[in-house]
Amino acid sequence: TAEIYDYGGGVIASKAANVKTKSMTGQQLIDATVSTLRSLLDEQETEIGPLARISVGVEGIVDGAGRILLSSPVIDVQNIPLGEALEREFMAPAELANECNMIAEALRWRAPERYGPNFAAVVLTIGIGMGLYLNGHLFSGIASSATEFGHLCYKPDGALCRCGRRGCIEAYAGQHSIWRAAIGA
Repeated sequence: TAEIYDYGGGVIASKAANVKTKSMTGQQLIDATVSTLRSLLDEQETEIGPLARISVGVEGIVDGAGRILLSSPVIDVQNIPLGEALEREFMAPAELANECNMIAEALRWRAPERYGPNFAAVVLTIGIGMGLYLNGHLFSGIASSATEFGHLCYKPDGALCRCGRRGCIEAYAGQHSIWRAAIGA
């Protein structure tokens, strides 16, 4: 999904594209992302001006600088330089962030007095993740997504997780694991 927001956080335009990412190459994912955003921009009846910033929420792990999609359960390829590609194409600063971190950021931005300087936003959907605010700042660790606790080892040599490792918390409590248990697999 691509969306364009105004400076007040209001949605100007939105476009969804059904893209099967799992078997794509990194370049194909970049091309699909650029194409979706370019199409949304081209569809606008009035000129909205150049983009001031591009923020990309991804399911998966990004590097600490917010430039590279290190790994994601939605694609089999790793280390995709999506941020750099978007900056080249649209001439605007681009940053990638884990979706859980973006949820925490949105909560803090919308109601800082409610959430205060320290809180966690736990996300239990297809995967399991967390966005964490400490001392008024989003915590992401030294190099990447430190709060991706869904991929901590719960049971060594346990059930296969969709990340490719075994025994992750997500392999026992994520949506795919619940489905697997329901069908007796």
